[in-house]
Amino acid sequence: MYSNKENVNILTALLSKHRVRHVVVCPGSRNAPLVHNFNECLLITCHPVTDERSAGFIAIGLTQQLHEPVAVCVTSGSALLNVLPAVAEATYQHCGIVVISADRPQAWIDQLDGQTLPQPDALGKFVAKSVNLPEPHNEEELWHCERLINEAFLTLNGKARPSVHINVPISEPLFDFTVEDLPEVHCVDRIEWASEKNMLFACLNMYSRPLVVIGQVARGSVCDEDIKTIASVAPVLSEQLSTNFHTYTDQLLYCIQKQPEDYQPDCVIYLGGHTVSKRLRQFLRSLKDAYHIIVSEDGSLHDVSQHTSLVIEGKVNEVLDGLSYRIRDYIFDSRYFNLWKQLTKEVKAKHRSYEPAYSQMLAVKLFEKGIKSSSLVYYANSMSVRLGAIYANHYCYCNRGVNGIEGSLSVAVGASLAQASKMDDAFTYCVIGDLSFFYDENALWQQQLGGNLRILLLNNCQGGIFRNLKGLEQSPARDSLISAHHTTSAEGICQQFDIHYLPATDEPSLRTGLKLLHSLKSHRPVLLEVFTDINIDEQVFKGYYKNLITKQ
Repeated sequence: MYSNKENVNILTALLSKHRVRHVVVCPGSRNAPLVHNFNECLLITCHPVTDERSAGFIAIGLTQQLHEPVAVCVTSGSALLNVLPAVAEATYQHCGIVVISADRPQAWIDQLDGQTLPQPDALGKFVAKSVNLPEPHNEEELWHCERLINEAFLTLNGKARPSVHINVPISEPLFDFTVEDLPEVHCVDRIEWASEKNMLFACLNMYSRPLVVIGQVARGSVCDEDIKTIASVAPVLSEQLSTNFHTYTDQLLYCIQKQPEDYQPDCVIYLGGHTVSKRLRQFLRSLKDAYHIIVSEDGSLHDVSQHTSLVIEGKVNEVLDGLSYRIRDYIFDSRYFNLWKQLTKEVKAKHRSYEPAYSQMLAVKLFEKGIKSSSLVYYANSMSVRLGAIYANHYCYCNRGVNGIEGSLSVAVGASLAQASKMDDAFTYCVIGDLSFFYDENALWQQQLGGNLRILLLNNCQGGIFRNLKGLEQSPARDSLISAHHTTSAEGICQQFDIHYLPATDEPSLRTGLKLLHSLKSHRPVLLEVFTDINIDEQVFKGYYKNLITKQ
């Protein structure tokens, strides 16, 4: 029988999955549930040692001779600090050990209760990874607990073989050993692309409905031809933050909401970083039965789907190149692929047929028709980048690292300075909403700016993204407080900073303004401010998506 503590049981199960067969255990009451579990697990051998200082070094000796990971388990308080000399030695010898410390609940730290010192990160720089497990009460917390433990073991098994620390808060009562079996846990493995790429190809032999997802990567770091080759036999979902290859990701996922089973893959390969589409992340998290693989250049686990089973440590472009070279050798489910292919064809037709009324959507649609291939295009976060994802057919820059509104204009300004010596029509564009622009207006406060910087300012006098948050319309604070309604214009700012200013208030002035934005000769930046009504913006944006599922 095992402890009734979920985090203790998950840790015990994952120790076995990650091939930890030996644990040096030290005496204590708070770590008793851990020690009890390790003793109950037939795959684990326990080695009792009273002195934690000695226990850590004994763990080093075991791992040196067994050539496998070894753990040392201590109770709460100063017991953990006594392991530090051994951890430092293990780290510098590149024979890392796993330090498992029991802990008091966070609420009791520094409250004059016994053995309550801050334990997370107590081992400092001498461990490469320190995780503090939750005491899970729901599905998300269970996933979080598993993920943290997997992250620790993936770090332990890295090239440098560093030590790692797993801190386990345990609430009282401590001694309830009534659980018959350890839980089924999700273990994450890692391979190196350079030496173990055939494992990926072996995986593809086991599945018939693959899906390739590409998140944000640096411009030019992936080959569009590789993506086209893969997309000729398997569905690919990407955004303009990674490639020029337009896959209509958010639109496709909007259309399949009523029949997702027919489009469900049995294997997902995720490459790159962040995505804009929330529907994409929700779709991936719904695929509980699929085998999820992520490609990570440094081998880190970024479990966006909550179901990752394999991390491939390798460069995105190299993995895509390898996939494109081998993917035609496999026989996949043609019905599954043809469903995606046919839906993409229908979405493209509906996309092209939609004629937006005067709105921010129309502004971006017409803007995209006029840019030249030699230009750089920066989209600000929130509604701007979502509109860009609909209409852009080229790579788009965007601050998706943390998705904040700050700095969107500043990044574009920096890029324009770097491009200042290029050809006259090689503009750097920034498409930006009003809140983002006014937040970052000081980016224009300098004299080095040239006429290659062009700004399309979409001003509907508040944060339009908040109109897409279901349920928020019930709050009377939505417009005035949450979405920051205002009556500000950029005209005065442009006068102050010597920016050529163009306003647009209807479709004719929009078309005229865009023509000038794309062609006006100027030694200083040019800004086109497009004034729209937020209610019409909302209707047009929602109308675009409704049109995708409207039968002709």
